[in-house]
Amino acid sequence: MILFLTVLAVVLYWVEKYSVVHGLDHVSFKTSLDKMLVEPDEPFTWTMTVKNEKWMLVPYLRVMEFVPRGLRFAETDKEVEQKGIMGLRSVLYLAGRQKTELVRSVKLPERGRYFFRGTSVECGDFLGVQTSLDNYPEMVEIVVKPKAYPHGEISLLLGGYLGDYAVRNSLFEDPVLTIGFREYTGREPFRSISWTQSARHNRLLVKQQEPVADLSCTVLLNTECSRGKYVSMLLEQTYSMVRSLCEELEKKKISYDFYTNGTIAGAMGNWKRVEEGLGATHLQTVLEGLGRMTYDVSESLDTFFMRVLKGAHGGNSFVVVTPARTERLDELVAGLAERTGRSVLVISAEEVMGEEELKRVEQENNKKERKLFDGLEG
Repeated sequence: MILFLTVLAVVLYWVEKYSVVHGLDHVSFKTSLDKMLVEPDEPFTWTMTVKNEKWMLVPYLRVMEFVPRGLRFAETDKEVEQKGIMGLRSVLYLAGRQKTELVRSVKLPERGRYFFRGTSVECGDFLGVQTSLDNYPEMVEIVVKPKAYPHGEISLLLGGYLGDYAVRNSLFEDPVLTIGFREYTGREPFRSISWTQSARHNRLLVKQQEPVADLSCTVLLNTECSRGKYVSMLLEQTYSMVRSLCEELEKKKISYDFYTNGTIAGAMGNWKRVEEGLGATHLQTVLEGLGRMTYDVSESLDTFFMRVLKGAHGGNSFVVVTPARTERLDELVAGLAERTGRSVLVISAEEVMGEEELKRVEQENNKKERKLFDGLEG
């Protein structure tokens, strides 16, 4: 009996010692998201996968997942982070060769670039006497697009500027205009012959045509702003307005390219221009860039317009979206209009919103900041 108890004590000692030193060996933690780009308040699935790849059980795991600030549960709208807690805590038991998935539906309410930064893990020993700690850092990114501007000013402004394109495109099956007639050479399509003019001049004449309009537009986003406490608020509204503008262009089937002097965070490279295009993929590229935009400026207003002017030519249509108008901006816009021979539409967030709307949004932002500060204090 004594021998049995002695052997049992030795076995328990080595099992206990092994569980303290090697409890987290061959245990892995991985964060995954089902979407990388989402709308504000759009639910997405956040999964933590925990694998124990050894035969020995792990009797106690306390997992702390570090989550983006502002993350909320989709079903309850409750914040994942609570006062005094840095992330989301879970307690697990893992049998040998077991995999567990913790699946949650969550959402983020504000535009921006967010990270799930991995886990901190506390592992209990075999006898429940000691614990060991370890960190498993990760950097899993998700980008939230800007909200569409909630009012109808953008549609009205763009409709007034580019409305003639939509009219002309609907009047002609092919958006071309007959500008004259010339003699038929035999190489032109038979349908291009004008029988009325041919009969009048007693010889075959064909129509000379040119495009009615260049159905394209260049969107310029300026982020240079000197409005003090209003800068971040005006820029957020500017990003929302650019989104609404691009969506209007998509609805009207007007292709567009995109320039900015803003700074983008992340892996999209030197995001100063998106080439001309149209369609869902093109729009999503622009929206992802807007979601990643910071409040910094990558080049001055003058340098920005010099770059744009290099590629501008007669007939180009330009829409400038800016936080606020300045005398220098108006001078540069006048130069662009002179270069292209077309008026330039300028959309200023400050002008579109108006003083009352600015104050209202500022009050909302102050409430959010106070709530965030209270949460940090608690």
